[in-house]
Amino acid sequence: MRNLIIGAVAAAALLGTPAAAGAATADPPPPWMPVTDPTHSGSNVPNSPNTLPSGHFCPLFAVDVAVVTNNEFMQVTTLADKDTVTKIRGNLVLSFKNDTSGKTIVENVSGPTTETDSPDGSSGTFQGEGPNWFAFGPKGRANTGEPALVFTKGRVTTSFADGATQTFSLNGTQENGCALLS
Repeated sequence: MRNLIIGAVAAAALLGTPAAAGAATADPPPPWMPVTDPTHSGSNVPNSPNTLPSGHFCPLFAVDVAVVTNNEFMQVTTLADKDTVTKIRGNLVLSFKNDTSGKTIVENVSGPTTETDSPDGSSGTFQGEGPNWFAFGPKGRANTGEPALVFTKGRVTTSFADGATQTFSLNGTQENGCALLS
């Protein structure tokens, strides 16, 4: 699910042999599959409706997150060191509703992302561009100084470990989602 921890960058290398011996053939890239594909390796089904509970995220109200448009695809690669790289591309539009007042905003959060996860999923990095969204729990807010719900535009990089965002860097703009929904 792109709801809080989503993509980082992985590098690929091509190995070749001398021209006299012939060129090496690279493995074909893995297939692109819909982000809602139930075979996704994460514990949550990506891009499915969910609720950010009151107090844990926005202090005075819960936020219902629903899918408006989902035409996203992901490509999942396992590296030699067993890290998993997930690239996500395509169109994703979500609605965010204040459960108390009913106020709703609709956000395009289609920025391309790349996430790299450790083999056990306990740590990783995320890199995105364009419009994205993040929900930071109490530990993530304490580590980064970010508000609970953030909409970003630009290049964003995060790292996460032990169930919380550790770092957040943005070259662009952001909006506080809880303030927008108040």
